[in-house]
Amino acid sequence: MAEDTGATGGGAGRSERDAAVRRRVADEIDRPPGPLRPLPVLVLLGERGSGKSTLTAHLRGWARRVPIAALDLEPIGERGGTRIDVLTELAFQLSARHDDLPQLSFPALGSLLAAVGTAVDARSRERAVRDMAEALREGRAREYAYEDLLGIADTAAQAAGLPGWTSAVVPLVQGGLRSWRGLKLRRRFAETSATAPGRGGTADFLVGVNRLYNGYPAQREEAERVLLDAFLADLRGAYASSRADRLRTTHCLALLDNADSPVGEAFLQLLLDARERARRPDPLLVVATARRRPEALVRAETGSGRRPEYGDSWPQQGGFAPLDAGPLRAGRLRNLTRREVEEQAAATVDALPAGSVLPRADNAVQWLGWIVHELTRGHPAGTARVLDVLRRMPAGLPWDERVRQCLAPADGSVRPEPVLTAGPDLLDRLLRDCSGQLLRVLPRAAAALTLGRAETCEPLWENQESVLREFVNLSADDLRTVREPEEGLPALPRLTRFLLLRRLDGAAGPDDDAGTWTGAHRALRRAARDRGDLRTVAYHDLALGDLPAAVDFLRERFDETGADAWCADLAWIQRAPARWAGAPPESARERYERLVGVAEGDAARRAITRLLTAGWITAHPRPEGGAPQPYADPLGDPYAELYPDIAEEFLTLRRPIGDEHDRHVLLRMAQRYERKPWW
Repeated sequence: MAEDTGATGGGAGRSERDAAVRRRVADEIDRPPGPLRPLPVLVLLGERGSGKSTLTAHLRGWARRVPIAALDLEPIGERGGTRIDVLTELAFQLSARHDDLPQLSFPALGSLLAAVGTAVDARSRERAVRDMAEALREGRAREYAYEDLLGIADTAAQAAGLPGWTSAVVPLVQGGLRSWRGLKLRRRFAETSATAPGRGGTADFLVGVNRLYNGYPAQREEAERVLLDAFLADLRGAYASSRADRLRTTHCLALLDNADSPVGEAFLQLLLDARERARRPDPLLVVATARRRPEALVRAETGSGRRPEYGDSWPQQGGFAPLDAGPLRAGRLRNLTRREVEEQAAATVDALPAGSVLPRADNAVQWLGWIVHELTRGHPAGTARVLDVLRRMPAGLPWDERVRQCLAPADGSVRPEPVLTAGPDLLDRLLRDCSGQLLRVLPRAAAALTLGRAETCEPLWENQESVLREFVNLSADDLRTVREPEEGLPALPRLTRFLLLRRLDGAAGPDDDAGTWTGAHRALRRAARDRGDLRTVAYHDLALGDLPAAVDFLRERFDETGADAWCADLAWIQRAPARWAGAPPESARERYERLVGVAEGDAARRAITRLLTAGWITAHPRPEGGAPQPYADPLGDPYAELYPDIAEEFLTLRRPIGDEHDRHVLLRMAQRYERKPWW
């Protein structure tokens, strides 16, 4: 299928990530002439705000020239729908007319839907067969009037308890009965489940399906399997001709958003079971999105004996390669890269009102892309929302003030009140799946570098076992957590942790209350001291504002270890979170001078004090080799004004060192801060 480059709303589909997914779908949807080939159910996994729905909307617009159906399964379930609602709506949308394609019809499915909703005499099987045969004869002799069809559809809706059937069933029933003779429905029915009832004749078969559908739950499930088999048989029949080989150059596409909802889970399993029974390819490509692994995916993993790492579906060359999981293929939607965020930043700068001030950087677009990516780590919804808020701020507001306000709390804990902020709405969206009890304690858990450290710090949980269990489940969910770069253990995503820390910073209470900034960090510091982890003790010393204690640890380590290990300790400690003290951070230089004051001790200790302070305030250059960066807050020094100070202190520390390797390490560290982090 040739790619349609038409623009879609909201920037959906414009990122390299979305383009890679689209190319993968295009490869699968193209159909060469000849026999059908097996098509996958492709599952796109992603947390809230990862762009699943916008990507689905983009694919729907891009593939508008092929037979396509797009459904959001969550609201279908919320209004009482079942998987037969999903099936009926799929067939209804796929049967839409296309100017350059033969229209798809669903005579077998339509006839079965009419059958399950047709009133028959259940007391006598012979009478029931006669009633059904008479209804079918009337369907052959004349087209049903719209009112007659509406009555059949209403009966079906009442029997199923699904008012949503009416609009979708009518055209399917109409098409099915109109095409009774020409399409030889008995042949289609023969492709349905081998265990289906009433194999003696067509009317007898339909009566059997009717009885099953209106019987016990287990019987209805068997009838639903027959309906799904008929749907796939109709699709296969539409592609089984020389005319189809000429005209049907694409497969059909079904886009299923929120496939991990209960009705989505049920439909996916119904579809996979039907394909397993048929053991014949069909022309339906399914692309499903989910916030968690659907049950069908979990079963496939269990059957294979391994759980793939779905983040590996993005190889280094930038393509999208979903991983095999039994009858499914699955991949996790990655966050946006810095280059992709820069592209959105360029559009933001272009959209600024005339006369707006620009960032004071040598390259405004690179700077804006860098700082937004530092804040959001490329989270799609977070990136879009932050850029939108920044664009809508007053035209004369300096950009260092803009970025410091764009994620500020709006609960009165920060003064002055931010002009605009995306923070509260984003945090609510990111944590919508958490209970109210967990939401209350998550800010204190964010004080820990990793989720495991928070879990084992008992004072944070106040003996609330149920909340702790929910937190453990969150920690095990690799769609809602990230790997801390140095330790490889689960941690909160960058944006989520930043917003939770702002909420913790504004929490009121006594200093020994674990729900406050001071209480949470003190509890975590005690736990680290108990297990002899002095580096983590220094980390929380710095978070608590005890700069001298953190400097003491680094000064002692400077004499004990080599430069490589010491620089790693420094980088780890200086990424401790910092308080805002009731207001967004002041300018980098003012904050630096206030914290350092008059540095005390020998020359090395004074240099370490200045180096640690400057590195705590500022963000840092990207690691060599493109390794993931640990948590950092870029708002303390948005223009990297303290970089010359950092470079100077590294050079100061290397002067008295006699070891050539250690001197070289410190020199290389100084050189890293000679360039801006957005370059």
